Amino acid sequence: MSKIISLGKEEKIEKKHISKINNHIDFTFLCLLFILLLLGSLMIFSASYPYAKSHYQDGFYYIKRHLIFLAIGIVTMLIFSKIKIGFYKKSAPVIYAICIVLLVLVLFGGFSEGVAKRWLGIPGTPLSFQPSELMKFGIIIMLSWYIDKTKARKKNIFFEIVLPGIILFSACALVMLEKHLSGTVILALIGIAVLFISGASIKKMMLTYGGFGAIGGTVFLLTNSYAMKRIESFFNPNADILSDKWQTTQGLYAAGSGGLWGLGFFNSRQKYSYVSEPQNDFIFTIWCEEMGFVGAIFLLCIFVLLIWRGYKIAFEASDMFSRLVAFGIITQVGIQAFLNMMVVLDLIPNTGISLPFFSYGGSSLVILLAEMGILLSISKKSLVS
Repeated sequence: MSKIISLGKEEKIEKKHISKINNHIDFTFLCLLFILLLLGSLMIFSASYPYAKSHYQDGFYYIKRHLIFLAIGIVTMLIFSKIKIGFYKKSAPVIYAICIVLLVLVLFGGFSEGVAKRWLGIPGTPLSFQPSELMKFGIIIMLSWYIDKTKARKKNIFFEIVLPGIILFSACALVMLEKHLSGTVILALIGIAVLFISGASIKKMMLTYGGFGAIGGTVFLLTNSYAMKRIESFFNPNADILSDKWQTTQGLYAAGSGGLWGLGFFNSRQKYSYVSEPQNDFIFTIWCEEMGFVGAIFLLCIFVLLIWRGYKIAFEASDMFSRLVAFGIITQVGIQAFLNMMVVLDLIPNTGISLPFFSYGGSSLVILLAEMGILLSISKKSLVS
């Protein structure tokens, strides 16, 4: 772990490597990212066509909107890749505070799509976004800033566990109040991963955070019947596949019917009113149906390569703050990707987790690409291998 963040480095050692800075973005990472964006766009078009045709009388409804947000996202990524990481280091507490305020505003002025109230409208526009998506970056940047500022006192349990725990679980509590269980879990996992890689004691985190997490999760499930119902249906082999497990069952039918080589692009059958809104969380099952087992392994390999390359950027970043930010961002992608695949394949209970760069979602795509821009910015200042 010391190689990843080099907590033991003195400033003079970091200065020693200044002459060995790369000064170029990681082209391999960028190529892998664009492969995922291309494949994701093709699959959104294929998966969404029947649903869009039925609900909007325009089979191109979703892909047109997706391509607009994709263009905005790529421009945003390029802009963010030009901003020096020092800006985020100076602005971290402000960015975190803004995210906290937005999460509070959702509770009073937000709106819901389904059970959870998690969306906030942008005044003067028809657009909306989820502040919880912004907070994923907010918690990464804040914890990275905090760890960098308090590294000399990291052996003190108050500074090592308690204070960062307050930073993390304040955000988690607000997201949980939105009835957004998957968002809360992902946020907690991202924060704990950043603390773990910084050298925080696993034992202390398990004893402290595990207790609060168990209590919070239990209270959430007991006060939200829809979430409890999903948990029960996951563990109940006799659950009603026509109601409680409809989406999961249809997703499994889609993934299984693809066989080894798949039915071919655009030839999915389950996207025709079987898998609910197939362009969203369950888009991976349509990919499996059309591209088969071989296609599923191929996509998994692309994600693994992207994540590996992201960690390489983190390993070679020239300072602790940059390392932690890069690590947090790519860990976010990994957590979401693999949790999504596990959900749609019925390996864990069904929660609303999107597949990065694949699931339809305009604002979330733009935010994610902005984070990729920050990762590319960090790669420009990486140490030469």
